[in-house]
Amino acid sequence: MACFITPLVVAILLSIFERAAPSWRGRVGLLSLLMWGGAVGLMADHVVKGELVPWPPFLTGWSPAAGLYPLVEEMLLTGGLITVSISAFWGIVLMIPKLRAASLLTKIRGPLRSG
Repeated sequence: MACFITPLVVAILLSIFERAAPSWRGRVGLLSLLMWGGAVGLMADHVVKGELVPWPPFLTGWSPAAGLYPLVEEMLLTGGLITVSISAFWGIVLMIPKLRAASLLTKIRGPLRSG
């Protein structure tokens, strides 16, 4: 229903941060692109399923009579899990070169000896 809003907000904030701190552009840029891709993909999925329409109330799965609680719950639970998953994937992608370099150094130098 509204799960795309959370990664979309994070993508917007990351894009602003990326422009404000150019020294972080490489790492934050990748996370920003992943968040934008996730948000756009989720929006496209909702449009195809008819859950997101260009006329009010825009979200067909949400009833204004039910209040904001179901909307906020969807954004925090589902959107939050999606955002955390994207962030975890980003962290793994950043760690792979470091782990490979450490593994290569171990092969070159041999295991560390104590004592």
